[in-house]
Amino acid sequence: MAAIIQEERELITKLMKQTDLGEITGEILPVSGGLMHRMYKVYAGQIPYAVKHLNPEIMKRPDAKGNFAAAEAFEKILEENGLPIVPAMSFAGEKMQEVEGNYFYIYRWQEGKITDFDSIDTHQCRMVGRILGQMHAIDSRNMPEEDFDFTPVDFAAFLEEGKNLPAKIAGMLRNQLDELSDIQSSILAAGNKLPSMRVISDADMDPKNVMWYEDKPSVIDLECLDYANPMRAVLELGIQWALRSVFKDGTSTHQFLRENLLAFFEGYLEAYDNGYRSYDELYGLVYQNWVEWLEYNLNRAIGVETSSEEEIRLGESEAANTLLLIHDLAEIEPQVRDMLEKDLPPIDHRRFDTHDEKLCYYEIMFEGDLSSIPEYSLPEGYSIAAVSADENMEDIKKDWIGIEFSAKEFSSYEQGEASWEKYYEGRQQMLPGRMFFVKDAAGKRVATATAFFDIYGRDQSDAGWLHWVAVQRQEQGKGLSKPLICAVLQRMKELGHTKVKIPTQTTTWLACKVYYDLGFRPIPQNLENSRAGWKMLEQLTGMHVLK
Repeated sequence: MAAIIQEERELITKLMKQTDLGEITGEILPVSGGLMHRMYKVYAGQIPYAVKHLNPEIMKRPDAKGNFAAAEAFEKILEENGLPIVPAMSFAGEKMQEVEGNYFYIYRWQEGKITDFDSIDTHQCRMVGRILGQMHAIDSRNMPEEDFDFTPVDFAAFLEEGKNLPAKIAGMLRNQLDELSDIQSSILAAGNKLPSMRVISDADMDPKNVMWYEDKPSVIDLECLDYANPMRAVLELGIQWALRSVFKDGTSTHQFLRENLLAFFEGYLEAYDNGYRSYDELYGLVYQNWVEWLEYNLNRAIGVETSSEEEIRLGESEAANTLLLIHDLAEIEPQVRDMLEKDLPPIDHRRFDTHDEKLCYYEIMFEGDLSSIPEYSLPEGYSIAAVSADENMEDIKKDWIGIEFSAKEFSSYEQGEASWEKYYEGRQQMLPGRMFFVKDAAGKRVATATAFFDIYGRDQSDAGWLHWVAVQRQEQGKGLSKPLICAVLQRMKELGHTKVKIPTQTTTWLACKVYYDLGFRPIPQNLENSRAGWKMLEQLTGMHVLK
């Protein structure tokens, strides 16, 4: 170790001079080391710094510098948003510093200590959950739907003759084969229910990477910053903060602390809420990283990943520990799912706009018959009229986009043009008598809706489709939407339709309440496919559709 310290001292001495931090005074004190990176406490003058020497072998990997650069960019975003982190210092605009082919980060020294995994309390869980929520709130977006990426592992293959698994590991694996099979099925089921959202997140923000000083947390070791799914991230990290190790008969098991997980979610939802409340259905995702880690370590244990005896022994140890953890996660699953289903704070609708992209997106489909259409009167000074054949279609298009943009259906005029082209270009001759506008006393178009059909041709029911209902921002809350909708429904009836379908989404949650109040109900298949979305709507609006 002395030789390593001497070599490090020479490199760090050059580093400190290179960054104009001054001469090193006193000892270079090792803080941590091992197979990853080495950390030292270094004094320059009277000022302490933490210096991280990145593992030279890791830095030889082709993607290493790119991964660190990506994490640095996210770290800068967290700095700019005032999150309690310990960021690497920048010199001449660069965080990573190179000295003789070695790579370093320098940090201002952070006083504090890491919480013992077995001493975590609800207050700490709530504070860390809040930090994660603040992180997720910086840049939260709904994303296009993606296929869930998970390939089940054939664990039985590891028990084949000639695999050379130690008897203990082989026995444990054999006893858990059925459990592992069920777990992998639950991973796939949960993954297929995971909504597509993206946030900035830190997958490594477990208790070992949060320092506490005078009851204030600081997040360290930010190398795992990346985009992630918020529902998955909070569930995985929350459970890490809610587990306590229990040693019995020479082995370690894990106790689930319900109050810690609840506190973590309370802090998180206080800082960031996308409306999602079906976390209990996602529990299978908790297993995925551990299943993949188990596969990696079983391969290490049989010499597939390495020929190093030390690495083989480490693979055996990690495989045994991971099998125990996976079993414990399966044991606590009913308790965790019960807490997630029953105890999470309800959604506060006051936090959301009438059209809010912060809400987790689900496609919502209402249906109903047109036998009895209610009548609603417009406020004084307003009128409803369908587009006529002699009106200028360019003016219609401009006003339609303007209304939809004002109502936040579009984030730009260009997006509005693209939607017009998708839905109505080539069908403009059909809009007279179908597209309706509400006009104010000055004749300005301020709201719109259209009696149309499924443009994709998937719906073979001959139902009319209610399209693009929107009220200009400054005209909302005046009672325009229900008279407009009912006028369009009446036109559908005149066109010969007996049924209507209404496509919408959770992000326009208040419009969903209007449709519900008008008597429309979920299409059964959509209620099943978008059940989590309907659960959100129940809490946001007070409607009752789930049994």
